Amino acid sequence: MMTKLKYILTDCTDPAKNLAVEEYLTFRADPDEVTLYLWQNANTVVIGRNQNPWKECRLEEMAEGGCTLARRVSGGGAVYHDLGNLNFTFIAQEGLYDVAKQTEVILRAVQILGIHAEKNGRNDLTIDGKKFSGHAYFKRGKYCYHHGTIMMDVNRDVLSRYLNVSTAKLKSKGVDSVRSRVTNLTELRPELTLKEVEDALIQAFGEVYQGAPVEEPLPSIEDPDVRALYDRYRSDEWRLGRRIPFDVEIDNRLDFGSVTIQLHVVGGVIQEAKIYSDSLETDVFPEIEELLKGAAYKKANLSGLDLNQFETEEEQAIAAKVIEQITLQME
Repeated sequence: MMTKLKYILTDCTDPAKNLAVEEYLTFRADPDEVTLYLWQNANTVVIGRNQNPWKECRLEEMAEGGCTLARRVSGGGAVYHDLGNLNFTFIAQEGLYDVAKQTEVILRAVQILGIHAEKNGRNDLTIDGKKFSGHAYFKRGKYCYHHGTIMMDVNRDVLSRYLNVSTAKLKSKGVDSVRSRVTNLTELRPELTLKEVEDALIQAFGEVYQGAPVEEPLPSIEDPDVRALYDRYRSDEWRLGRRIPFDVEIDNRLDFGSVTIQLHVVGGVIQEAKIYSDSLETDVFPEIEELLKGAAYKKANLSGLDLNQFETEEEQAIAAKVIEQITLQME
């Protein structure tokens, strides 16, 4: 079966519209096609699916600077977008979804621009050890996407002003500030333009997949399905998320990422649980919250919770580590 290669460009810089289009395209992907969607957000902080905006962002400074808060459906950490950043999304059903191949497109595109880059860790691309591209992933049933940033000429001073990055995370990366951890492509190619980067990505897409990408029109915001997604992405309920009253809070950095666990305990029983994380895994944390809800707040009881409801070994391991964090701080 011949793979169809499609690409979509947009000049829209509204994060809610761009994320709505991304999700709309994902759930309408045909089994024989791969789509590359290129887009930009103006002055925006985008947080991961399970992150706490009050912890990850400086919301007052953002409001003063006219910076928009957005939340995506993929995992990972908070990122700052301005028009010096280009976002990419690879969209495919699971039969053609190939993270290694998709990552190679980004590396090939940067090579076309005369810059050597390499993969570093689970989801970063770096130049001379500094990150210029961070990636995150989404899968629901057979529908998948892989998206990320390409820092061309991002204002790193503003990035540092709006993001709160934990000391533990910086230490794990071997740096002392978020600003010192990242780089822009223009530091190596000062005259680089947005169109050059877009053209290099489309060229690399064709070379890696050995085909000729065809441009497709952008879905209209007037489509009722796109409009419904747009309304959700711009709602405070989605962007800010659910908050609970809590009596217990545990904050740590584990091998899957940072985790904050909040528990509301009444009469020795967990009434509510909320878990924040920058892990690339997403669905597991709401499931752990449900598992904890109604459980007796006792070491023996929590240690004996059945983890077989989690589908994968990785999810079971994350759930076990979260529960261990709770029991470790209990007297």
